[in-house]
Amino acid sequence: MAIAKPKWRPEWTNTVVELGKQGSSLKSMYAALGISDHTGRKLRKDDAVAEEAFSLARTYSQSYWENLMLTNVENKSFNSRVAEIALRGLFPEDYKETRDTKVDVKVEAKIDFNKEVSDLITALKEAK
Repeated sequence: MAIAKPKWRPEWTNTVVELGKQGSSLKSMYAALGISDHTGRKLRKDDAVAEEAFSLARTYSQSYWENLMLTNVENKSFNSRVAEIALRGLFPEDYKETRDTKVDVKVEAKIDFNKEVSDLITALKEAK
């Protein structure tokens, strides 16, 4: 039995954007549409309208979480760590922690140059 290839439905645009406004993740949006992660990624790749809808929804979703954190900056009962983890998980491209690490590596190598030169001379003589 073949599974039908889902196509983007115009009514999904509003659903996805509204979910984004509520802070939903892409996976939550896919689940609300009744499609798999794989199908969602394929729809986004193959359909410009789907890609724009999901892109707008992600913008709204990120805005939701950022505004939530800003609104609750001074609220002592607000768990900002949970919101931070959500932001980092949902939008890693914008909330990636980077660290520069410098490492000095010293390697001691012992080379027998006499043997290497001798082997090279032997190889050159054999090549004649």
